[in-house]
Amino acid sequence: MTSKSRLAVAAVVFLAAAQAQAQEVKVGGIFDLTGITSDVGKPYAQGVRDCVANANAAGGVNGKQIKLIDVDYGYKIPEAASAYKRMTEDDKVILINGWGTGDTLRLKDSVNADKVPYFSGSFAGDLTNPAKTPYNFFVAPSYSDQARAWLSWVKEDWKDKSRKPRVAFFYGDNAYGKAPIAAAKQFCAETGIDVAGDYILPPNFQDANSQLLAMKQAGADYAYINVTTTGVSLVLKGAAALGLKTKWGSNPYGFSEQLPLVAKELAEGVTGVMPHVPYGEKVPGMVAILAFNKAHHGGEAHDAMYVRGWSSALVWIEGLRRADKAGKLTGEGVKAALETFKDFDLGGLTANVTYTPTDHRPSTTCAVYQVKGGKLVKIKDYTFPRRADWLGL
Repeated sequence: MTSKSRLAVAAVVFLAAAQAQAQEVKVGGIFDLTGITSDVGKPYAQGVRDCVANANAAGGVNGKQIKLIDVDYGYKIPEAASAYKRMTEDDKVILINGWGTGDTLRLKDSVNADKVPYFSGSFAGDLTNPAKTPYNFFVAPSYSDQARAWLSWVKEDWKDKSRKPRVAFFYGDNAYGKAPIAAAKQFCAETGIDVAGDYILPPNFQDANSQLLAMKQAGADYAYINVTTTGVSLVLKGAAALGLKTKWGSNPYGFSEQLPLVAKELAEGVTGVMPHVPYGEKVPGMVAILAFNKAHHGGEAHDAMYVRGWSSALVWIEGLRRADKAGKLTGEGVKAALETFKDFDLGGLTANVTYTPTDHRPSTTCAVYQVKGGKLVKIKDYTFPRRADWLGL
């Protein structure tokens, strides 16, 4: 082969590679697979990955394949920051599906400056006001609205008219743990619920005996636990050992099909907020999930965390498609496309999603479930007004 021929072949190969790359849409994934929230982080990440694979099999983003570049950051904020820098500067991703509250809040200024739409597994109310966080999105009611839903159930469940119900809050001393507390306390004050104290749970705690004894002294009728499933089960175990009659509620990362598996009979009667339906729920959006898992995972069971990851990816994939169709497949174009969502239907996997240029609360509807006979049973959906003073709270 002559040198001219070799150059021609090289040019063809280079052109083919460039064309193939042009048909890819690069998206980042920052997941917790080994850190302190990996009990819920792993199924969430698998849901994102599987939704991407399912979308690619159906043509991706209008014929362009989604290339998901994901890493395990072990729930360490510095690792998340490093991953973000690599993804935006080296990999040139157009969007990122992240995870935790602490790292998402840490990155929000960079996200806004770089104009990279950033979906998170965190539903912190801080992220819903586009005047402050214009490129942050998530797919669920905020942690604040979730807590309001559970507190609304408390008001309905409380039958003693001689006094107000007393509610305690158990949470970690971190951004995730504290995210809904201010809003929850404000709601308590507005609706006639007394706060029976804050009980801080340290990282990787093995028991909550001191916190439970203090709560017993405060006379709490109800308590809301804002840690992940493993931690919720430890609190329930301690409460049972002390013979406490408190009615327990959980945040959405502590309450799923995993809780009765981990806590067993101690989970009975526990309530929790579920912004995404349990795996296998008979809703239209579950059909694609079950079909994919039958084809690729032998039909193995998953949980609501998996549904949560799938739902997140469904929304940002639709955002990519709309931006591409408009000829604006850029960070700014994707943001603009997402802000056209009005009652976007996810087939019942979660409430319909709406984003506007002035309000990134995807929905204000959240379900409360209860463990009955080892199963998750829906009690009621609670929907809240889009109050201006609640935006960003």
